Amino acid sequence: MKKAIIFASFGCSIKESRQTYIETIENAVKSKFENIDCFSVFTSEIIRKKIYREENIFIDNMESCLNKLKDENYSHVYILSSHIIPGFEYEKIINKVDECKNDFAEIKVSRTFLDDGMGEKEVSAVKSYIKSGLGEDEAVVLVGHGSDHEAHKYYKQFEELLNSDCRNIFIINVEGDTYMDEVSTKMQEMNVKKAYIYPFMVVAGDHAINDIASDEEDSIKSYFEEKGFYAEAFITGLGNNKKTIELFVNRIADIM
Repeated sequence: MKKAIIFASFGCSIKESRQTYIETIENAVKSKFENIDCFSVFTSEIIRKKIYREENIFIDNMESCLNKLKDENYSHVYILSSHIIPGFEYEKIINKVDECKNDFAEIKVSRTFLDDGMGEKEVSAVKSYIKSGLGEDEAVVLVGHGSDHEAHKYYKQFEELLNSDCRNIFIINVEGDTYMDEVSTKMQEMNVKKAYIYPFMVVAGDHAINDIASDEEDSIKSYFEEKGFYAEAFITGLGNNKKTIELFVNRIADIM
């Protein structure tokens, strides 16, 4: 019986961010399952092509990695998805696994960070990542990637879970339904003066640096400043948060 773990992420074209977030989770998985071979794939073809073009580094997608494992006679394959929601990128994994299911004795995929089973563990991980002890005039704004996929609904459902014992944590998105106007209006009604903005993403890459935290007039930080809030944006990601890493490691253990 020959086992393999695949760590599947959207990917990131910024080398330092890959090392800080993606490789940190990978190393935690390797440390936990030191007798099992671990592989990495990126689901974004745009990111894969950009890295190959700019760094001459080839990174597998699901198809190439699974073909490699089949050729090398792996029998049991366990895939850890670091995607926040079970959207289009996660479906790429599921669809490819379905195509290859007869090539292995066992092949399984972990849950995403948010899904129907989300609860206290996910809430605890995120709350350990953001500013605690918020005053009545302060709020945390988590910025997700967002999607036109129906799984986009999990962002708002998770916001409700985060606020089970408070009322000043909000989730908005870069794409899809952003909720930005809705959230800023609610914050004004609550007399919030300060907004602490965090990427709700595993990796702090281009979105975190440019779309969220930059001083450009179309950034999310600038949007909240324009609305009259003091806005502080953090360039960080869930991928180097201790509780998030533990959660991902346990996701693999759950399917083995």
